[in-house]
Amino acid sequence: SIVKGINLPAPPGISPDDLDAFVRFEFPYPNAEEAQKDKTNVIKNSYCPEFQEKFKLYINRSHRGFKRAIQSKGIKFEVVHKGGLFKNDRVVGTAQLKLEALETKCELREILELLDGRRPTGGRLEVIVRLREPLTSQQLETTTEKWLVIDPLTGPPAAFPKPKPAVAPVKDTGTSKPAFSLQSFSILAVDKERLEKKIVTYNQAGQPPPRDLVEQHQSITQKINWQKSQLQHGGAAVMKEYLTQLEQYHQWYTEAARRLGNDGKREAAKDALYKRNLVEREVSSACRFFSLPSWSE
Repeated sequence: SIVKGINLPAPPGISPDDLDAFVRFEFPYPNAEEAQKDKTNVIKNSYCPEFQEKFKLYINRSHRGFKRAIQSKGIKFEVVHKGGLFKNDRVVGTAQLKLEALETKCELREILELLDGRRPTGGRLEVIVRLREPLTSQQLETTTEKWLVIDPLTGPPAAFPKPKPAVAPVKDTGTSKPAFSLQSFSILAVDKERLEKKIVTYNQAGQPPPRDLVEQHQSITQKINWQKSQLQHGGAAVMKEYLTQLEQYHQWYTEAARRLGNDGKREAAKDALYKRNLVEREVSSACRFFSLPSWSE
């Protein structure tokens, strides 16, 4: 999706309010000669145009060229001022979207800085790329919490069921359902920090952040507070479930880091390894605090 432009630069001789902008993009797959290309409609007389246009791209996950496009190419965007009669179109800024994060994520939402060569123009372009599922591994960053918050916490801590990977919804067994399932505090904190950085980017650009971004931040804050309460008042059963879940996360990230590293996907492997180490330190801290044996003992 190409969402909108923010403070787009105007070409020489054109007032920002007279900018007639459109965006064209190129995805070099299946190869550079047959790259997939398209463009938005023209939004006239605006340097902050709202495009809100979606495009579908053909992919083959098992194709070697697709992996190469994801790892090293990405998607190139050009913001263009539409020329008038006897006047050519003029490119006012370009941006490159890296796609490596799709190895472990279903969605990329980025505000790209527009460049004139290597020089920043001050303009930005908001884009979103979505996949049905990550390319190589299960997405461990929670994306379902937005709807999980609608289930109020009314049941006692003792009713807490065993969580499933990727935060699947808890089945109703005749008792009240908890609002969330237990996760890693460290990973929640990483997710929260990344959301906050995106919100700050919008605020610095003088734009209100999207509602879903704000709701995700609120949800993850509620999740952290809820989990703190569970561990403080839930007793040994909840603590045991928490450590079990951390062990699962540790295994997932270990396997993901090894697989991505073997595939040559260094950035994605480094991210998985970073998160695995965060979980490992969290387990050690929890075991020391509650005087429990660690995995290494």
